[in-house]
Amino acid sequence: MSGELATPVTFRPASEPDLEDEWAVFMAAQSELHDRRGAPLPSRPFEPAGMWARVHRHLLEHDAERAFVAEEDGRIVGFTAALRRADCWYFSALFIDPDFQGTGIGRRLLELASHSTCRRRMTITEAIQPVSNGLYSRHGLLPVTPVLAFAGRPRIASGDEALEQGVVTPAALAELDQAAYGFDRRVDHEFWARNCERATVWWREGRPCAYSYRGGFAGLIGPVAGCDPASAAAALRNELADTGDADVVVNIPGSATELARVAIDAGLRLGDPGLLLLAPPDPPPTAYAIHSYWLG
Repeated sequence: MSGELATPVTFRPASEPDLEDEWAVFMAAQSELHDRRGAPLPSRPFEPAGMWARVHRHLLEHDAERAFVAEEDGRIVGFTAALRRADCWYFSALFIDPDFQGTGIGRRLLELASHSTCRRRMTITEAIQPVSNGLYSRHGLLPVTPVLAFAGRPRIASGDEALEQGVVTPAALAELDQAAYGFDRRVDHEFWARNCERATVWWREGRPCAYSYRGGFAGLIGPVAGCDPASAAAALRNELADTGDADVVVNIPGSATELARVAIDAGLRLGDPGLLLLAPPDPPPTAYAIHSYWLG
């Protein structure tokens, strides 16, 4: 559908009871996109205890003022979510029912979720979404690096013995967040810790140099962040060396070349890439692997 809508669309803040309908919009939009490229997605039901629902409850808990839905005749046909951490605005989600794409709903939802006072702005999208990426580019978010999706069973003999596992403390996490991201992620650490199998702060010569999260969803390793690229890469290497026979998934910005090299050397295979979009002059990341497209 394009042009004028047959009935008016209204916009309102999102809430937890909307999640199942938002999931339906998400699946419809993703299915249509992947059908067009000849790679159909299997249908998946909404899982109230699944990772998607957990992430969106987290966003509603901490960033409800940036989450909105679009309704047509009482039915949700689009939704959005974003988070703000210090002076950084991260656009977490924008999905429109295929029957309502091209009508301006996405543009309005983006405007509602935006935060004009943030110095830094970013988002991650699928590289195969030209319409969405064009919309974001017109709002000053430019694609600067791919997000490389690695998966498989790591083949790596040993980790970095110079790193030691240490106590996870708020002070250590805050120090590493500032070095890797440039802002505090304490509320996200609460979420990551609740939804992973293991959280580790890695120490070198008595100082925290990296942290990593592992497990909790489909073999995910991430986020991984370090005080510098070499430390983040060493932490990832240690995680990959300790997986046994398990398959893993790790998503790494292409600009974080030292982490990407570890994943390649471990024999992980590449999947479909995403795109990291930033508002210049924000530099691309070099010292972290992301948790997800939803939280960065």
